[in-house]
Amino acid sequence: MKKLIFSLAILIVMVSCNNSKTIDTMASEKSAVPVHVASSSLREYSPSLDLSGTVYADREANLGAALPGRVEKIYFPEGARVKKGDILVSLSGELYASALVEYNTLQKDYDRVSRLIEKGSISQQEYDHVKAMYEASASKVEMMKKNAQIVAPFSGTIVEYLVNEGENYFFNINLDPGYSTTSGVLRLMKLDPVQVEAEVNEKDLHLVKKGGRAEVTLDAFPDTVFAGVISAVKPFLSAMTHTATIRVAVSNHSLMLKPGMFARVSILLDEISTVAVPEDAVLRQQGTDDDYIFIADKGVVSQKKVKTLWNDSGWKGVEGIEDNVTVVTEGKEKLHDGTEITIR
Repeated sequence: MKKLIFSLAILIVMVSCNNSKTIDTMASEKSAVPVHVASSSLREYSPSLDLSGTVYADREANLGAALPGRVEKIYFPEGARVKKGDILVSLSGELYASALVEYNTLQKDYDRVSRLIEKGSISQQEYDHVKAMYEASASKVEMMKKNAQIVAPFSGTIVEYLVNEGENYFFNINLDPGYSTTSGVLRLMKLDPVQVEAEVNEKDLHLVKKGGRAEVTLDAFPDTVFAGVISAVKPFLSAMTHTATIRVAVSNHSLMLKPGMFARVSILLDEISTVAVPEDAVLRQQGTDDDYIFIADKGVVSQKKVKTLWNDSGWKGVEGIEDNVTVVTEGKEKLHDGTEITIR
């Protein structure tokens, strides 16, 4: 009888211990936070330097004459494409005609004294005097001829006439900000390619090199990306803004891009390899610029501060963790450093 009572007591103790362990296990599982996880990985990324800029002509000039006059004839309408050497405008030729009459008279005198000097009929001084007058008149005619016509110095597009046909031309100054302000009768621009000008902060200047690749987008064509090449980097910085002006050349065969358009420029930098995590793994501490993640290891999480380098296609490049680390992507809002977890 005593043996039976002793056996029953041992059995009761064993059952009690097993029940206690089961309750402890259930309580532990109930307190663990269920989460989803992923692994960090090395990923290639092409960073960019994003700037805002303005479209300008590759080349522009306000064309006029050295002397005042009247616009006699305009040969091309606004918007016309012209070639280098084309006569664009004829100006009044009274001064040219007068200079030409004088030149013809002096040419006859010069021919006559040239024959006389050979015969020794006149002195060298008389000959030199007539020759100087003749050569001066020839130069005057050439100058007046140039002032009687406006010729295209380069191939481009006539974008504006500052003086109309029949009006007198003096010295008409263009006051449009951002463009040439010199005097002229018409404005000629080379629009293929165009140049997009942007300002680069001095701390980023080392990233920008002539010949570097760029992408340009415009509000006028939001779904189109235009390829460009850095054509120039000014060798000095503004003393006011501490920025340097760069120019990005963009092909413009169809003339879609117009001078004055607002542009967004992305300078494409060298590809880099960084540790990346799903963007859902990164939390930002409220009221700060601090980012952090939760690393899962053996059923417990540890909070780790990281620096976000880039964000692209659902992934974030981060600095502060290694490759192949398990990070929490869902359920992290309920976690703190040392929280126990269960992985779904």
